[in-house]
Amino acid sequence: MLQYRLTILFLLLANSLFSQIKPTLGYYLPAISFDAAIPTPTQFLGFEIGEHHISHDQLLAYMHALDQASDRIALRTYGHTHEGRPMICLTITDPANHARLPEIQKQRQQLLYAATSASVDLKNMPAVNYMGYSIHGNEASGANASLLVAYYLTAAQTPEVQALLRNTIILLDPCFNPDGMQRFSSWVNSRRSINGTGDAVNDEFNEPWPRGRTNHYWFDLNRDWLVTQQPETPGRVAIFQEWHPNVLTDHHEMGSNATFFFQPGVPSRVNPITPIRNQELTTKIGQYHAQLLSEKKVLFYTGENYDDFYYGKGSTYPDANGCIGILFEQASSRGSAQQTENGLLTFAYSIRNQVFTSLSTLKAVGEMRVELNEYLRSFYQTAVEEARKNPVKGYLINNVSHDRPAYALLEILLEHGIEVRNVQENISLNGQQFPAGNTFWIPTEQPQYRLVRGIFEHQTTFTDSIFYDISAWTLPDAFGLQWAPVQVRDFKSSWIDPNPGMAITSRYGAAIIGTPAYAYALDAVGYELPQVMALLFRAGLQVKLAMQPFQADGRRMAAGSILIPGDNQPMNETVLLQKMNEISAILPVFTISNGLTAEGPDLGSSSFVALRAPKVVLITGDGISPESAGEVWHLLDTRYNLPVTLVEGDRFPSVNLSKYNVLILPDGSLGNLSIEKVREFASGGGTVVAIGSALRWLDNANLVDLNFRNGPAKQSGRRPYASIAEDKGARNLPGAIFEAELDLTNPLCFGYTRPTLPLFLGDTIFVETAKNPYATPLVFTENPLLAGYIHPKQKGLVARSAAVVTCGLGKGKIICFAGDPNFRGFWYGTNRLFANAIFFGNVLNADGVERKP
Repeated sequence: MLQYRLTILFLLLANSLFSQIKPTLGYYLPAISFDAAIPTPTQFLGFEIGEHHISHDQLLAYMHALDQASDRIALRTYGHTHEGRPMICLTITDPANHARLPEIQKQRQQLLYAATSASVDLKNMPAVNYMGYSIHGNEASGANASLLVAYYLTAAQTPEVQALLRNTIILLDPCFNPDGMQRFSSWVNSRRSINGTGDAVNDEFNEPWPRGRTNHYWFDLNRDWLVTQQPETPGRVAIFQEWHPNVLTDHHEMGSNATFFFQPGVPSRVNPITPIRNQELTTKIGQYHAQLLSEKKVLFYTGENYDDFYYGKGSTYPDANGCIGILFEQASSRGSAQQTENGLLTFAYSIRNQVFTSLSTLKAVGEMRVELNEYLRSFYQTAVEEARKNPVKGYLINNVSHDRPAYALLEILLEHGIEVRNVQENISLNGQQFPAGNTFWIPTEQPQYRLVRGIFEHQTTFTDSIFYDISAWTLPDAFGLQWAPVQVRDFKSSWIDPNPGMAITSRYGAAIIGTPAYAYALDAVGYELPQVMALLFRAGLQVKLAMQPFQADGRRMAAGSILIPGDNQPMNETVLLQKMNEISAILPVFTISNGLTAEGPDLGSSSFVALRAPKVVLITGDGISPESAGEVWHLLDTRYNLPVTLVEGDRFPSVNLSKYNVLILPDGSLGNLSIEKVREFASGGGTVVAIGSALRWLDNANLVDLNFRNGPAKQSGRRPYASIAEDKGARNLPGAIFEAELDLTNPLCFGYTRPTLPLFLGDTIFVETAKNPYATPLVFTENPLLAGYIHPKQKGLVARSAAVVTCGLGKGKIICFAGDPNFRGFWYGTNRLFANAIFFGNVLNADGVERKP
């Protein structure tokens, strides 16, 4: 009874504290003089910061109000999200600096080049501080803090702030993820009580799937800095490359029972390409945070948990660009106020700590201005010096037959300020052919040498076995391109076009077809072929797939080519001709004048099988990885223009599946998904496409016959208790690149021309090859690791295991992907495998799939 009374008393006290929370401006900012003409956040919003979660439109409106009220600010809209929300950045500095921003930008660009770097006067050049908030939309304390930081910089009247503004250009992005922030704030505000409980099980602290962390298509934008696949990213990368900031701050939240973290992270987990000086400066800046947080009695830690390895994160991308990236992680209230192991954690308190570390960063950058500018200059000077000593002179990329992925990669390189040149001679190197014209050269000897290394190198040895994110991301592998490093001894300067820049000769936009044809054909090779097929089906056309190679009208066509007969179509030949000319702007369309072929099956043969239009259902909801589901949704919706119906697992039993013929099961825990519903769908002739952990669910549900290779056993014998976390982490697969062999005759591999392909594995799903010898179209090679870390005891689990297994159930097919063919939207090289599963899965030979005994 006494314990019960104490619990009631505690909850009543918590409610009392909760109801008294009403922070004022003085709670967040120092007691100094502010310009009365500048509206405070409270005056503009009508409530105190921390009382509610601001919505993105409120944040946007306040930033525009500051822009109107102050000559210290210039507001720039640099892009729009998938949902149409503006992405904005404030340039905040002294009015005199605003008048010469182009001049300051030009000076900073001069630091990249040896010919101009030495002449730049660093003592009189402002530092640049890029401050970014809440790239994860449900880590909202950062975005809410940005209003206070912007107000402080705009309205503060002290000599210290005025000196800071004279000596610093501040680029303030108040919210890197507007769509996620809006989704989260709407949920929390709609569940907020006047008399809250602080109880962690309350709805307010438990937002529904997919939650607000990600953007519209459920991508983690903090993994997109390097690969720039989402519309929120290219604009902020452009700002970064325009200014080459000295420091970039990245404000996040972590678990509610934590305290506060700031970098540096774990020393042994820093990317070896990053100069040691970077971490020294990070540590020095950290002393400013430590001093202020200690003065305010805030618990914090550093040097643990987080790393600086993957160059695609906001706190690590800067490290490859002469900048100091700093990650801040604040314990999250996830709502208004939540009881934690450290007491009552209020939203206002989490905002205040983000404000404090913003102010400590500003102080550090202001006082370390010359030192930081000296590091920026030295970074690019030493980069070129190191490049001259590197035995790799540069990299060749062959664009033949892979226009779209090559375009995408070249665009990324240019966004990051990387020099690319055309190749003007045919090159034969180590058995590979690189023809002139659309082969490209990326030299190592250039200012962005370190970033070039980070993009192209295959790293397989590491000083640590634990990674906060992936351990490999070699981009030409991800894009499925033929490429090669070129040693200094093999290089010939005559290969390279001496003119700066590059030009692309495209195979797109083929000549207009003048007269109707007997039939039309599209070659099997081409990233955009699924997009074209979706267009053909939307027009109601009959589409056939060539199961064997053939030759017609003097042109050889590979297996997997698409045939559109001129006869028996739902439109007359003139309209069909017009449609074919529209498609020729996407992929070349070839005409065929006679059904009798010179080689291979004639066009009326059963070797040309009729394709059905995919009608796709994608399972979403609790247990499903939002990122995995989002990758599929994004691919089908934005690249292939193929409609996809999203159905949460708990609604799945009530859905009439007769309207659909493809069911996609993303990575994750499918939990209570109706087994009988999936069985009925597949048995009736549907195609099921499954990714990652969904394979285990299918096997446990007795829908497929898969055998999994078990991971390494737990550590035996005595081990130090302190080694638990490290031993466990070392046996995870953080994300690495492996080589697989393709059966190029299998419809799932149509469109590929090389016998091997780099695949991404990010989980320990290791599958035995099928008992049916025809049912493993992709198998990992004997020594498959191309780049990244894998525990020594796991290497044998990947070797000769199945990358893809094709299974059968009744009349249907179940296509099982052990890895992620659509990883983060930039793994272009395996998108076609996934698309083939959707478009061609049902035509797999019944004898070529694995069935349960």
